[in-house]
Amino acid sequence: MTAGSMRNPGQRPAIAAAILVVLWAGVVFVIPQIRFVVFAPEAKTGFEVSLALLRLFAAFVFFRFPDDRGRDRLRWIALGLAIQGFGGIGFGYLLPLLRSGDELNPAMYESLLTRMLSTTAMAVGLMPRHAIGLTTGLAVRLLGGFVALGLVVVLIGDHLPNLTTLYTLETATESVTVLDGLTGWHWVLSLFPIGAAVIAAIGAARNYPGNSPAGWLTVAMVLMAGAQLHTLFWPSAFSPILTTASLLRLAYTMVLAAGGVIELNRLATERAVLLAFHQETANRHADLMRLRANFSAMIAHELTSPLGAIRRATELLTTDPLPPSQARAVETIESQVGLLDTLVADAQTTAIAERDEFVVRPVPIELNPILADASAFARTLPGDHPVSFEPDGRPRVFADPERISQVLHNLLGNAAKFSPPGTPIALSVTQADGRVRILVTDSGPGIEPDDLPRIFERYGRGRDPVTQRTPGTGLGLYLSRQIASAHGSDIHVASVPGSGATFWFELEVAP
Repeated sequence: MTAGSMRNPGQRPAIAAAILVVLWAGVVFVIPQIRFVVFAPEAKTGFEVSLALLRLFAAFVFFRFPDDRGRDRLRWIALGLAIQGFGGIGFGYLLPLLRSGDELNPAMYESLLTRMLSTTAMAVGLMPRHAIGLTTGLAVRLLGGFVALGLVVVLIGDHLPNLTTLYTLETATESVTVLDGLTGWHWVLSLFPIGAAVIAAIGAARNYPGNSPAGWLTVAMVLMAGAQLHTLFWPSAFSPILTTASLLRLAYTMVLAAGGVIELNRLATERAVLLAFHQETANRHADLMRLRANFSAMIAHELTSPLGAIRRATELLTTDPLPPSQARAVETIESQVGLLDTLVADAQTTAIAERDEFVVRPVPIELNPILADASAFARTLPGDHPVSFEPDGRPRVFADPERISQVLHNLLGNAAKFSPPGTPIALSVTQADGRVRILVTDSGPGIEPDDLPRIFERYGRGRDPVTQRTPGTGLGLYLSRQIASAHGSDIHVASVPGSGATFWFELEVAP
């Protein structure tokens, strides 16, 4: 073994466990006092049921293992454990209730089938360098195949070649080292589960998927291989006899179950640490957002004074007639001051939306007055746009009237701004599934497809398809989406360049 291979954390525990199992097998043969073969039907039945339930529990844990690392390998182990679990319940508990007498030869075939298929499944999962995927459907089909083969063995077990020439279990217990009368069929067929178990142990040492320092998986596979070795000399599984192999089967099952709990605990700890990290990151992000919002609000507040001074100065300049060039300059100043006023107002509102004091209080309100006010506002916008809106018996909705009016004013203002003068603007309402949808449709040039993802971003603006300029401050739609989100909705848009655009959001109908 090279120094590089010893770096694998699963190999040293595997080697230590293998040495102990082999030494124990040697001690069992040498020291008669520690050998035991006990005929105990009731104890063995409870033993098999307990092992079966423990293996099924471990199989469920491994198959549903949430960690991507080693998931495919652990699923094959889960399949092997499921085969052993169902075999223990079926052959070790249910079948003895129906079968008359203690039939050693059929019980040996049932045990052999279970051991061959379960160890093969674990070897397939652990030995390949690259894990083989195992879906739920494939696992169910393989389990179904095991059940079918088990039924065949039960039906024809008496007609299969004898694995032992002994038929009386009381007589069999007189041999405590090697079962008397084992035939060549037993020695040949038993090599398959032993070989598969050894391959699984080697694969676990090479491709160990877990991170547990104790290398629980490799230890469990070595113990399973040791159980197969002891079973080779005294095949007691699914018969009412307890041997040293029974202890090894119990040990490896306990290690697997404990390993599953260890891995789940490790994952829970990692997820808790990751959750705490994300929570801390989210708190820091929230603090930064509040600082940015406070800074934006402070800047917007500080800008109001100089803008007011500029506005008053321009008003003083216009008290007397001015030359045409100066009059145009004053008009330019006034228009730019108006744009700055809009920008400051949007910045203040956006800062409030990003701070804790941004509160939306939806209450049951009549929708019709809100829509009528928005329609009247749209008719005052520049461009002489005809606004289509017919008031009727609109349903009551849950909404904050001030905030929803703000959204409607913004959408209608954008429709007027981006539409040619004289083109119509439609304000319409539809209702379905307990929600009311409010739509604003313009007849402008539409929105470029590349601009659709960014128009709702903070300071994101779309280009005028005609002038290719980006008018506006880029805060109106961002703020409108914030308000809609606070109402449990969102703002959507549908637009085809050259065919206008439709914006809409929904409100919940109030009783």
